[in-house]
Amino acid sequence: LDKALNKLGADKLTKKERRALEDLSKGIVNKLLHGPMAALRCDASDPESVGESLSNMHALENMFDLRSEEEDLKKLLKNAGRR
Repeated sequence: LDKALNKLGADKLTKKERRALEDLSKGIVNKLLHGPMAALRCDASDPESVGESLSNMHALENMFDLRSEEEDLKKLLKNAGRR
C-alpha cells in the first residue's frame, strides 16, 4: 500500500481516495487469506480434522517461510557450531 501511495503521490490524494485504496488493499488481502484461514479452522473433536489442519499449518509455514523464534535460535546456534 505504501509503495502504491508513494507512486500516486500520497500528498496529492484526498482522504476519500486514500481510504478507497486502503479498503481495496485490505479487501485483496482478506480475499487471498480467506481460503487458507478457513482450512486452518477445524473441529477439535475430530482427529482427522485436527491432522488436516496441522498439515495445512506446516504447508503455510513452508510457503511463507514462517518460523518460530526458537527455530531461528536453534539454527543460529547450529551454524555457530553449538547444539
